[in-house]
Amino acid sequence: MEYQVTLLIVLLNPPNGMLYCLQNDNGRFIFTTMSTGDDIVFEFQTVVKPNQRTKKPNFTGPFAQGAPGKRFFYINIGQLAGQKDTPWQRRAKVWINGWPRYVKPSPKEITWQMVHEVATDPGKVLMTRYQGMADDGGPSLHGASG
Repeated sequence: MEYQVTLLIVLLNPPNGMLYCLQNDNGRFIFTTMSTGDDIVFEFQTVVKPNQRTKKPNFTGPFAQGAPGKRFFYINIGQLAGQKDTPWQRRAKVWINGWPRYVKPSPKEITWQMVHEVATDPGKVLMTRYQGMADDGGPSLHGASG
């Protein structure tokens, strides 16, 4: 069975004056926005179906990156989003499942119950958020769902 769900990626407090965009699987930039220092929200549809091997939720669609058991979405930042007047050239991996060991604490797994609730109630979304500013004051490179 497949479900179409709305997913929100929220970047908390990203650096001001930085260009951000979501990257699709063809390498195109979608939803490009300039940061004002306020949270940035990317909202899009994704299809969730069973991972053939594990039967866990597998996020697919034009924004899903990585292998079925290790899915993430790319947020391109600064020069990688098309901004010419910045020294920053970064791309954040926003993990949705199969987090690498360096993502601490490991976020809660998205369950089929969560997917079903979001797919059947138009007022609900799956949301992930991460700190948009790194310790060095620049844009953060890694995001974890939660």
